Amino acid sequence: MAITLRQLEYFATVADLGTVTAAAQQLFVSQSAVSNAIADLERHLCIKLFIRQARGLSLTREGRETLGHARALLRDAEDLERNAAKLSDALSGTLNIGCYSTIAPMLLPRVVADFAAKYPNVDVRFEEGSRDELLEGLTLGRHDVLVLYDYRFKDDLSEIGRSTSLGSIPPYALLPPDHRLAGQSSVSLADLADDPLILFGLEPADQYFLSLFDLGGLTPNVRYRTGNYEVLRGLVARGLGYSLLTQRTRQTTSHEGLGYAAVELQGDYEPLGVIVVTPSRHRLTRRVDAFVASAKAVFTEAPTYDLGRGPS
Repeated sequence: MAITLRQLEYFATVADLGTVTAAAQQLFVSQSAVSNAIADLERHLCIKLFIRQARGLSLTREGRETLGHARALLRDAEDLERNAAKLSDALSGTLNIGCYSTIAPMLLPRVVADFAAKYPNVDVRFEEGSRDELLEGLTLGRHDVLVLYDYRFKDDLSEIGRSTSLGSIPPYALLPPDHRLAGQSSVSLADLADDPLILFGLEPADQYFLSLFDLGGLTPNVRYRTGNYEVLRGLVARGLGYSLLTQRTRQTTSHEGLGYAAVELQGDYEPLGVIVVTPSRHRLTRRVDAFVASAKAVFTEAPTYDLGRGPS
């Protein structure tokens, strides 16, 4: 017996919802139909896809790996139906983008707008999150492409997907408006190390910013941590400490309307790379290729403040 698309659809739906009952309700079929489809799929693949737990079903290790392949096959089937095997010149189908939370506000609106103008028949969907959340989504097939920072101390991307560089952006310091160094064009971390630091704590950005102090043999005085860069700007504007970021916007005030100073960092700090990641186990679709091209163009042509590279 060959694997059917219906089995894959039922499998992916159960994986998303966690129970056969919920999947059956969403699919408008009986619970027995879903259970039988999962059982048939497990017999054909000779693996166990789910573990039954008190609150429902959870994927096995083999199930997690299979889910990514299943979703890719379902998307290919959708493309076949909607694109007539891509014989038409018009690009269509669905593109699922995952973007690191702090890159998203600076890059996604531009890229999505550019992409929508060029390819109006593509259904673009996007999700923001932490690095770990997004990589899990790529592994499980929820995302076709990710936009992430290229943290050099993380060496797991080669096992997950292919990386393509979009560019790089240097770190800078945010200072309260009345800080003693707020009027300087640049500051050194040595001059700031004893001051209270508001650390951007969205993993693994915290490791990256702390590594800048390590390079100079410095120990920062971490007072607060936050994974929300707007909260971070608000704390700095309130005079509760300084911070480090890579994203830079034209806005120079917090949500409360309080100002802060953006100052360049002295020192030879390697800019932080921005990359797109695609699954290594699947061929690139025309949609993903088009998205990568759009992202490269936007990153190259955008005003320097908007993507964090500072004034030119």
